Amino acid sequence: MVKKLKLLSLVLIFVLCFLLTGCGNEKVLSCSKTEEDSGLSMKQTVDVTFQDDKITNVKMSVDSKAVDDDIKENWSYFVSILDGQFQETDAAGIRLTKDNNEDDYTYTIVLDVDLETANEEDLADYDLDSIVGSDETYDSIKEQAEDDGFTCK
Repeated sequence: MVKKLKLLSLVLIFVLCFLLTGCGNEKVLSCSKTEEDSGLSMKQTVDVTFQDDKITNVKMSVDSKAVDDDIKENWSYFVSILDGQFQETDAAGIRLTKDNNEDDYTYTIVLDVDLETANEEDLADYDLDSIVGSDETYDSIKEQAEDDGFTCK
């Protein structure tokens, strides 16, 4: 289970760094990926908004759901690890929220970044400062995401 939590953290960081480096013309790139491993189903969704050839907003959601009894029996431990790794925040332009539904064993993390109002220092705290001024394109990001197993539209 610890392996899965580390994987979740790495996937979150990778997807954010990976998909947040681009530009385009008033488009929204929506990508999703669902995986199941070690009794946990995880759906990752990323919406990247482009305007005037630059990213203006990124919203990422990771929905985890226990699909076997071992995870359900240790749900509070799983939640405590995620709660420790991801702190809720509502800084200017950056909002991270968490939702734990113990009744159906689901845990959702949502990161919403408004690049027009977030400052570089706050972006650096999330290792997202590299997206400012990137020359990646909508199409190149889509191709990279699909190569990584995401379905994009």
